[in-house]
Amino acid sequence: MIRNIMGCLITVGQGSQPVAWMQEVLNAKSREVAAPTFSPDGLYFLGPTYDKKWGLPDRTVAFDWLPL
Repeated sequence: MIRNIMGCLITVGQGSQPVAWMQEVLNAKSREVAAPTFSPDGLYFLGPTYDKKWGLPDRTVAFDWLPL
């Protein structure tokens, strides 16, 4: 899903589609109307981030292999 969203954001960022197009893509709930799926090269999920009010840790050992 992230790669699909990234493809759409790149398309909007390059000016090929207007910003409002993203809402159209999301409302369509179909990848057929979206931009091409973005390449996985260079995309890393660094984990979710939560508001401090939840008291969850900023890092876990699962992230230790990532170069930060």
